[in-house]
This record gives sequence, structure tokens and C-alpha cells, in this order.
Amino acid sequence: MSPATVVIRSVKGRSVGEVVEEILDRCDWKAVVPSGGRVVLKPNLSTPYRDMARCSNTDPDILEAMCRILLRRTPHVLVAESDGMRYKADEAFEIMGYPALAERVGFRLVNLSQDEWREVDHPLLRGWPLPRTLLEADCLISLPVLKTHATTVFTGALKNQWGCLPQHNRLLLHRYLDRLIVDVNAILKPRLAVMDALIGMEGRGPINGRPVRMDYLLASRDPVALDAAAMRFVGLEPLAARHLVLAAEAGLGEIASERIVLDGPVVRWERDFEPAKRDLPIRLLDLISRSKFLTNHLIFDGRFFYPLRRVAVTLRRIGLFQG
Repeated sequence: MSPATVVIRSVKGRSVGEVVEEILDRCDWKAVVPSGGRVVLKPNLSTPYRDMARCSNTDPDILEAMCRILLRRTPHVLVAESDGMRYKADEAFEIMGYPALAERVGFRLVNLSQDEWREVDHPLLRGWPLPRTLLEADCLISLPVLKTHATTVFTGALKNQWGCLPQHNRLLLHRYLDRLIVDVNAILKPRLAVMDALIGMEGRGPINGRPVRMDYLLASRDPVALDAAAMRFVGLEPLAARHLVLAAEAGLGEIASERIVLDGPVVRWERDFEPAKRDLPIRLLDLISRSKFLTNHLIFDGRFFYPLRRVAVTLRRIGLFQG
């Protein structure tokens, strides 16, 4: 099977565990997971809040199925995430039930923000070390959620590794976001990705969009091909996501539809997703993040951020901002 094969399966009428096992086998997962190796799974944990967790964060059923299968091949299975801008990774772990799951299944949870960090040889990452756990892993597996994104158009297998930066203030690097998504993936080299499309998100993702019940899983050993196929699956244009184009140009995978093999009875979702609108508040946030002073005082300081966010939410509701 070509590494640029993207496997697409519905979970309707089947258990998540059964489908996960099938798509992993179709991806020939044992070819990238060494026996006894150190395996790290990177879920997408975008929020610690229960009301949006199911459509923003990686479903625990997928995580459980992945870990049970991997533990047959190696006892060294870790699930790792970094702190968000305003919450600890441990809070997101807890809201998704990961700690109880870890105890029951037998994997280990790691907060990458509390891990040992090591400097990497990259001009844009000087002073921004990466976690030792990831740098020493034998296999990194990405578990993204299929979502639109207000800044990068789409967040999937590639964008999920942005959360591998352990610093909660990584927003300061957003001016280089597209380039660094590519370079972080090139450094960490995820070997496999399984995308959670049980409940996707359209509109103003990756946290505040609308949940869409889909009941699909997608997987590939090529993260670029997976993201490109997932975008086409919901009617989005892969060339609109600059980080995806840059990743293909850097040789991290395939983006052209004719070079991607789709393995699945359905290769197109029933309707197009509404893209995220890059409205005035989003554009202002991007501009503010270019200044360390303004970011520290207007975004990281809740005394200013929350009132400003309330104003933006109110003005969006009355239709003042357009994309």
C-alpha cells in the first residue's frame, strides 16, 4: 500500500474499536511502530470545557482503541499534550476522562509542558525548546480532530503538532505559524495519523465552531495526504491552507488528488463544511500576536482579554463582522 493512501471508514453500525483496528491494519501500522519501541500519541485537546470538548478534543474511545492495539506490540505507550494558553493539559485530560482510561488500559499520560525540554537547531525556535519525550520517541502518532480553523483554514494531522510546542505562550510564534507547522513536523516526524471525524467542526473552529456529527475515521501514514483528503472530504480546498502547501513543497507528503489513493466506500461527506471566516477580530488577534508587549498585556492578561472577547462575541452576534 502506498504511504499516500488515506483510509476512510464509517463507524455507523460498528464499534470504534473495530474500525480503528481495521484502519490501522490497512495502514500497515506495524511497519512504523517497532516492537518494544517508545510510542507517543498526540491527541488534539483544544479546550478544558465540557460543553465543547466532544467536538474539539480527540474522542476517548479512539484513544482507548489505539492504546489497546499498540500495547500488544510495546509496553511503552505514552499520551502527551501541552498546556493551552489559559489551561493546563491536565485539565483537558481530566475533562475527557483520560486519567481513568490510562489507569484501566495501562498507558501513561505526559504533560509536555512539565517535561524536560531540549533546544533544537532551528533559527525560528531559538529559545523555544521541544520536549525530550517527543525528541526521543521511536514513533509519534497524531490523533487530530477534523475541524476548520480561523487562522490556518483547516486543522488536522499537521496542525496538531503545533501543540507539541510545550510553551503556553506559543501564540508569540504565530507570525511564523504556517512555516513552523511544517518545520515542527519535519523535526518530530509523525509516522501515522488517525483523524477523529466522529464529530467534526465547521465555521469558526477550532473551538467555537459548530459541531457536525459525521461518524467517520480517516487514517494515513502521510499527514499531508490525510489533511488534503480530509479537506476535500468536506468540500474545502487544500491549496487554501498555506501550511499544507508548504508541507507538500517540503516533501512531507502528497497534496495533489491524483497522487493520493483513497481507500474507502465513501470519499466525500454529504455536504460542504462552512469555512472559518477570517473576520476583523481574528485579523486583529494576528496583528497583536506580532508584538510581545501587546500579546502579554491584551491577550495573556485576562483582565483585558475577557472584556475584549465579550465585545467581539456580541458584535459577531449582531452581524457587524463579516469575513
